[in-house]
Amino acid sequence: MFWLFRFSFLPVRLDHKNGFVSVLLLLMLSTSVQASPSAMTDDHITQGTLVYFAKDQVIQAFAMDTQVSMDVSGLLNRVTVKQVFINDSDQWLNGRYVFPLPENAAVDSMQLRIGAKIIAGQIQPKKQAVKTFETAKKQGKQASLLQQQRRNIFTSEVANLGPHDQLVVELSYQQTVEFSDGLFSLRFPMAITPRYHPEQSSDKDKQAMAIAYIDPTIIPNQLSEISSAQGINVSMKVNIDAGFTLNSLDSLYHPIKQSVNGQRYTVSFNGKQIADRDFVLQWQADVGALPQAATFYQTGKTHTIAVNSNDNITTTAGDQSVYSLVMLMPPSVEVSEQHLIGRELILVIDTSGSMSGQSIVQAKQALQFAIAGLRDIDTFNIIEFNQQISMLSPVPLNATSRNLGSANRFIASLEANGGTEMAPAITAALVDTLQADAVNVRGESMLRQVIFMTDGAVGNEQQLYQLISDQLGDSRLFTVGIGSAPNSDFMRRAATMGRGTFTYIGKQSEVKDKVEQLLAKIEQPVLTNIGLYYLDGSVPDYWPSTISDLYQNEPLWVSIKSSSQLQQPIIVSGNINGQYWQQQLDFTDNKPARGIDLLWANAQITALELYKNAASGPRVNKQVEALGMQYHLVTSQTSLVAVDVTPVNPMSDKTIDANVQSHLPHGLQVGNQAQILPQTATSSRLWLLIGFSLLGLGILHYLWLRQRLPGQVLVLEANA
Repeated sequence: MFWLFRFSFLPVRLDHKNGFVSVLLLLMLSTSVQASPSAMTDDHITQGTLVYFAKDQVIQAFAMDTQVSMDVSGLLNRVTVKQVFINDSDQWLNGRYVFPLPENAAVDSMQLRIGAKIIAGQIQPKKQAVKTFETAKKQGKQASLLQQQRRNIFTSEVANLGPHDQLVVELSYQQTVEFSDGLFSLRFPMAITPRYHPEQSSDKDKQAMAIAYIDPTIIPNQLSEISSAQGINVSMKVNIDAGFTLNSLDSLYHPIKQSVNGQRYTVSFNGKQIADRDFVLQWQADVGALPQAATFYQTGKTHTIAVNSNDNITTTAGDQSVYSLVMLMPPSVEVSEQHLIGRELILVIDTSGSMSGQSIVQAKQALQFAIAGLRDIDTFNIIEFNQQISMLSPVPLNATSRNLGSANRFIASLEANGGTEMAPAITAALVDTLQADAVNVRGESMLRQVIFMTDGAVGNEQQLYQLISDQLGDSRLFTVGIGSAPNSDFMRRAATMGRGTFTYIGKQSEVKDKVEQLLAKIEQPVLTNIGLYYLDGSVPDYWPSTISDLYQNEPLWVSIKSSSQLQQPIIVSGNINGQYWQQQLDFTDNKPARGIDLLWANAQITALELYKNAASGPRVNKQVEALGMQYHLVTSQTSLVAVDVTPVNPMSDKTIDANVQSHLPHGLQVGNQAQILPQTATSSRLWLLIGFSLLGLGILHYLWLRQRLPGQVLVLEANA
């Protein structure tokens, strides 16, 4: 059985006959509430659920091995992830594992491997897939279910795994390789940072988005024992067919082995690694090999799907549409003083509890480098937030030595503690203090830029997207992901809405270079007001439909669908330094590739869900479900399910639900304080203060009744 633990405040009545008084002691006690495994739905799944409980004893239910294989061809990456569920117990188990994937991953395939048998996953609407899986579970059949909980967080479930047996769930996805500042890079997340839910969030929202870091099933004093136990090991192999010779090939956070055969490179982990931080691989080409434009195409869909006519979804067989992926590098522009614009730079830092440890150290150092790079034509301000916000100044300050000194003292005083109430911080940061005719000390016009430094550990992302959309105005929002496992999906999408960029800082030694690169880049946008159209003036079916400003050495990615085999040239237009610019893309070097349709559909789904609100929600959900079914993609509305037809478990009604052990993100401090107090509690310190105050008053009252207080004896003697 499962035992869920919660913190509560217990009113205690002390024995009045023995001289005590009735005092309300706000004591934090652990109380138990029984919950059946079947009651734990997908909405209650939490990262960090390591074990199940039986008679108050912690029993490790599952071990797991993860094997990742990547095949990089030019700018495309095909990834296969094998999850080996191992049942080390003497009981039949149903297993669940919560894990992250890249936010741009188009997940389209799953296989359940049982010995030599391979069962392909079928795409189904989400509710139908859950029903299929639960039916198979009750019938004693081995099955697997892959669901998306968020765009970058998934759950993998297996049913009826026998004692000392194992099942292999193999999933695959397609993604593009990042390219910026001459560096190619890919990132594979392996841990999940805590998610905080504001007090005003509805219970429904909290349940639907519940991804907690320290699960309530963990007894606080057992946290360190569990975190240090053996958990998920990951092996990694990356094959790179770059098409050119590499100058460098580096793993930023993991030890690797590498080999080369001509222009083909192979990278693997130097031994299995613990899944507690993101894997980032970077490589650099000779300058002459850097792409200025690249196009890939595919005719028809990757998956031919037989669709039930009752689903009202058109069958995909025979589709001859052409899908293209375009990467265009904007022209290099020499940055000159006459083109530099004075900025109002608003620096926002997250000081909530999830930023404790190395994250807050990195963020504070990033702030220091940011203000050190300010020019005398700039103004600035600093906003820090947890469950409250505080500002360096009520108004932006000129970048004088005195103001910079005050800013450094403000930064030095910052500590990580409390909840992640991000909405007030976004509101404060996007309040436009610039008037239409605002000028700096030189009488020049100003550009307003907001740099938001956080791990993104929030659960109310949709509310925050709406807030950014409503309040952005003419500001630009740039996000900086801090820590070993930030919520990059939220930060990348927030930056997209804010017409800015996303930067990831995974360790302290990267802070200086990455902050300096960011500040140098945003001094001058290269290409703004970007649009795409055919020579005849018609607009292609491309995603994302709204393209952010581009900066130096930053490419433009666009996914296009065409109904014709004859690819018309496309005009890419925009403004450079206020002047109109355009370039024709002829598709003369169009390379065939597989999975381009998946990237187009995934880009459309991302755009649809980014601007979803209460009014458009039902319509967007139907559109997403249709796209997921047509292109065989795991989405918020569709899932993959695989079922073996042969029942194997004759006692399925007594099978135990269990969860895979997960690791704490690297660098996050979990000391005695974190074990006792939830780091994201909004008022834990206040309640403790009140509790201790009332306890002290109770003790004083008790001593007064027993005539033990100083001065009482003298008063009594005088009265006698």
